[in-house]
Amino acid sequence: MQITPEIVASFRAVQLAFTDTTKWPDAVVQESLCEADCETGSSRWGAYEDDCHNLKRRGLYYFAAHWLSVTYPTGLAATDPTNIPSTARLNVAAKSIGDESVTYRVGAIQETENDWLSLTNYGVQFLRLRRRVGMGAKAV
Repeated sequence: MQITPEIVASFRAVQLAFTDTTKWPDAVVQESLCEADCETGSSRWGAYEDDCHNLKRRGLYYFAAHWLSVTYPTGLAATDPTNIPSTARLNVAAKSIGDESVTYRVGAIQETENDWLSLTNYGVQFLRLRRRVGMGAKAV
């Protein structure tokens, strides 16, 4: 799928948190949509149409919004492509008793490969749609 300026504009019209072109340059939004297209590329998602009922569009936009939110958590960092956090955000907990403390990774509610998607509401919405896409038998 070719990510056109019209798709970028449609994404911005739907996902209002990303309308600021200074904070979220077109090139960065386009890259996030490209990543999202790879995640929604199977035939089960269907073909993209710029319609609010279109499953491919919904999945594409939720994944792109999640990718932007996690990759550039402050937004303004999107203007500097070298300013991407090199570490994944992990769910951690700590306990201290006296002068000793222990920090540990909290088990995810999601399966490990889905944990990253559970970091934002956009990702959770994408997971919900992906489960729907994967339900039922597929005739070939």
